[in-house]
Amino acid sequence: MQLTPRQQNALESICDTFFPRTEILSHGEGWPSAVDVGVPEALAKALDFNPRTRERAQFLNLLDVWDSKLHAFFTAWHYEHFSSLGGDVREQILLSWADSSLRKRRAAFQALRKAIGFLYVMLPRDGGANSVWQKIKYPGPLGVKRPGAVRPLNVIVPDRELSLSCDVCVIGSGAGGGVAAAVLAEAGKDVVVLEAGNYYDDGDFDGAELTGFQRLYSEAGFAATHDHSVGFLAGECLGGGTVVNYCTSFRTPDGIRAEWASVGVPWFTSAEYTRSLDAVCERLHVNREENRVSAREQVLERGLKLLGWHVDAMPRNVKGCDQGKVCGYCGYGCAIGAKQSTTKTWLRDAQAHGARFVVATRAERVRIDAGAATGVDAVSKGGHRVRVKCQTVVVACGAIHTAALLLRSGLSNAHIGRHLHLHPVSNVCGIFKEEIRPWEGTMQAIYSDEFRNLTGNYGVKFETTALQPVIAMAPLPWRTPSQFRGLMEKFANTSAIGVLLRDRHGGRVKIDSEGNPISSYSLSKFDRANLRTGFHGAAQILEAAGAKLIYSPHAKYCSYEPGRRGSLETFTGEMDRAGWDNGQLALFSFHIMGTARLGDSPGNSATNPDGEAWEARNLYVMDGSSFPSASGVNPMISIEAIAHRNAKALAAKLNSR
Repeated sequence: MQLTPRQQNALESICDTFFPRTEILSHGEGWPSAVDVGVPEALAKALDFNPRTRERAQFLNLLDVWDSKLHAFFTAWHYEHFSSLGGDVREQILLSWADSSLRKRRAAFQALRKAIGFLYVMLPRDGGANSVWQKIKYPGPLGVKRPGAVRPLNVIVPDRELSLSCDVCVIGSGAGGGVAAAVLAEAGKDVVVLEAGNYYDDGDFDGAELTGFQRLYSEAGFAATHDHSVGFLAGECLGGGTVVNYCTSFRTPDGIRAEWASVGVPWFTSAEYTRSLDAVCERLHVNREENRVSAREQVLERGLKLLGWHVDAMPRNVKGCDQGKVCGYCGYGCAIGAKQSTTKTWLRDAQAHGARFVVATRAERVRIDAGAATGVDAVSKGGHRVRVKCQTVVVACGAIHTAALLLRSGLSNAHIGRHLHLHPVSNVCGIFKEEIRPWEGTMQAIYSDEFRNLTGNYGVKFETTALQPVIAMAPLPWRTPSQFRGLMEKFANTSAIGVLLRDRHGGRVKIDSEGNPISSYSLSKFDRANLRTGFHGAAQILEAAGAKLIYSPHAKYCSYEPGRRGSLETFTGEMDRAGWDNGQLALFSFHIMGTARLGDSPGNSATNPDGEAWEARNLYVMDGSSFPSASGVNPMISIEAIAHRNAKALAAKLNSR
C-alpha cells in the first residue's frame, strides 16, 4: 500500500521509537533501528494482507493524526510533532496507549507492537541475514533440505474463468476438508476441493519466518480478533493447519466426548466415533517414539518432576522425524516430509480416487436453491471467477472463515458465528544460566495435565514449543527499547512454558459490509481465574527448574528473580495489577473452534449431528467449527475424526440415493 509523505513520516517515527538505532558499543556493534531493518516499508506492504478495507483505512487515519501537535499535546503535554520529540517523550506517548483505560487505544498499541516487532526480528536484509539475529545469537533459517523433492499432488491454479461440476465440493483442505475429500472420493464420489491458499511442499520449506508466514498462514500471520487482544495462527495453504501445526496428536478426551454427547450428539461416546479416532491415528502414524526431549523441554520436565507434578510423552503424527534442529523450524513447513499432514496422507488418498484440487481460490458463497446447496461461487487470487456446480457442499475452511462463508451465503441460524472458542495461550518465560537454544529440538515432546481439571472439565495444559524469533517476541513486554532488547539478548538462554486454557465462554464471528470475517472475544471472569492459576503454575515450574528471571506476557512488565528479587507471590500480585483484560496481556490462538456447532436442534446448534446445516439440505460443516465446545486438547485429531465419521455417514447417504 502506498503511504502519503505524512503517513510515511509518522510510521517511521513510531518504528524508530519502538526500536531506535544504538551506537557502536565497546563490545561490538550496536542495535539497528527498525527503519534500518526496513520495517516501515515492509509494514506498508503487509497492509495488503488484511482484506478489510475499513481496518486498513483506520490504520491510515491513525498515521494521519499521530504526528499532529495536538496528539502529542493531549497525551504528553508537548505541543510538538511526535517525530520532533525526544525519545523519552515518544516512549511516554506509546506507553500511554499501552496502559490506557480505553480498549481501542490498547488495541492500537498491541497492533503496532506486534506488527513492528514481528518484522524487526524476521526481515532479511538485502537478501541476507537480519542484523538483529546476531544480537540474539539466532543462526537464521536452515534452508531447503530437499531441493529436488517433487510435488506429488496435481493442482489447478485458475488463470481464467473456470466452471466445474462434481458430486461434492469440499471447501478447505486441512484437517477437516482433507479427510472429508478422501473418504468421499474413496466412496466413489467425484470430489473437487477448493483451497484459498497455494500448494507448497518439502522443496519450498526453508524455515524462514517471513516466507513461512506469507505463504502458509492466514493474513501472513497478522490475523487477530478485531481488537488485537488475541492473535490467530491459522494455516492457509493446501493442507491448511496440518502443514504448519506442531504435530501434537491428542485423541478427544473421554470427558469431552461425554460432554459433547450430552448436548445432542450421542455418537461421540459410541464405538463408531472410537473407530474413526483409530482410523485417523493409524493414517497419521501417531506415535510416542519420535519425541526426543529438547533442551527447552528438559527445563519443563525438570521443574515438573521436582514439584511432583504430572508429565507425559506427547503423541505426534510424524514418520522419520529429525527431532533436532530441523524439527524446530517445522512451524513453517516440515522440510524433510516427516510431518503427516493432509498433503502427505488424506489428500494423496483423495487424489488416488480422482479428486481434483483447485488452489489459490477462495469460496465467496454457497449457492442455495429451493432450500438446498447446489454449488459454490469462488474467486482466485488472480481475480478469476470460479463456479462449481455440485449436489453437495462440505464447508471446512476453519472456524473463522466457515462462519463467514455461511453468513455470506444467507444462512441466519442464531448459532452461526457464535460460541467461538480459542484455547487462548501465552508463554511465561524463564531465563536460565545455561544456553538452551530454544529454536531447536522437537516441537512438542512432553506436556503436563497437572492443572487440566481446575474446575470440572476446565483448566489448562502446560506445553512448550520451539521458539523462533517471532514466536519468542510475540508475548514479550515492551516498556522501553533497552528493556525489550535486554530480554531479547537473553533469547538463547530462554525457555517458555505455554499455558493453554480450555475456555468455557466463547466469542463471536460476524461479517463486515464486504463479507470479511470480524471476530470478537474476551475472557470471562471464570476463564481469567483459570488462566491466572495457570500462569502461577508455570512460574512455579520455571522456579523449580532453576530460572534466574521469570516474566509474564503482560503489557506492563511483571517479573521476579527467585531468591534475589521478589517472589512468586509478588509476581502474581504484579500480574493482577497489570490486569487480565483485553490488550493488557499478549494472547494467541492456534486452536480456533466452534461457530457452527453440532447439536440436536436449531435452538442449540448450527448443524445436526451429521454436520448438515439446519437451514439448507446438502450443506455440511466438517471442521473445528463443529465442536460443541472447546476440546481442551490440541484439536487436530478430533477435527479429523469428526470429519471421518460424518463423511462416512454422508457417503452412505449419497450412495443410497
